[in-house]
Amino acid sequence: MADHIAYGAEPGSMAQTQRAEAERWRPTLSGRLLAPWRGLTLLGLGLVSAVTSWLLLIAMCLLFVWLGFALVPVATRALHALTNRQLQLGRRWFGVPPTAPAGSGAALPALRSTSGSAPPLVRRTLSVLRARATWRELGWAQLAPTFLGVLALLPFALLVHGSLGIALPYLWESVAPAFDGAWFLFVPLSSHTTHVAAGVGVAEVLLGLWAGPYVLRAQSRVSQAVLGSSDAREWPGPGRADGLAEPLKPGRRSDALREAEGRTYSPASDR
Repeated sequence: MADHIAYGAEPGSMAQTQRAEAERWRPTLSGRLLAPWRGLTLLGLGLVSAVTSWLLLIAMCLLFVWLGFALVPVATRALHALTNRQLQLGRRWFGVPPTAPAGSGAALPALRSTSGSAPPLVRRTLSVLRARATWRELGWAQLAPTFLGVLALLPFALLVHGSLGIALPYLWESVAPAFDGAWFLFVPLSSHTTHVAAGVGVAEVLLGLWAGPYVLRAQSRVSQAVLGSSDAREWPGPGRADGLAEPLKPGRRSDALREAEGRTYSPASDR
């Protein structure tokens, strides 16, 4: 099965088609070779998301001096864009089927609002804080550089550590003072065991290339589970008097799904 899944079914069968294609997903050779670098991309995305979430928490603390009412919507939108990117990469690279595009059921916080008696800035910020998606994304951002970050880094770590083992027989004379008596995994290093370490290194590299796409797919599935479906990621907007947007009708939701996906991913789309 191609490393990239095509999402282009009719609205009535779209979810079933996506689930069926996800079950048939298999990584391609290029997907295996790219897995370590894709893992680094996800790790970097997680680190940026974590910093953004901390800025959002600081902005929440500044609500007491009113400055937070201007900063919270901005930081929330930035974090929302990062979490959407995580879900999009999971769909594109690892065949994790979308339930619906994040936030398709409601609009992002509006730049202006005219309903209610409170100032628009206050209403907008309170709507953001009431949205379940805000707290889901904050929780995911704390996992992104820790547990999820370890999963994202694992394929690259196996590649680098295995490459070091492969290079040991050729570098031993220059690195012997530093590594003599040390261990390479379960192999005690000496001038007589460097070739054993090289064999273990080859096994590590092969394991990283084989298991890397599956590890990163697991990372993407956990991210999707934490962030939730579009129904759980409702976003406040200007559609109703309480500051929450009107849910999209089924036909419009399907149109929004296709619009958010934007493109049909083909096996050759990223090679």
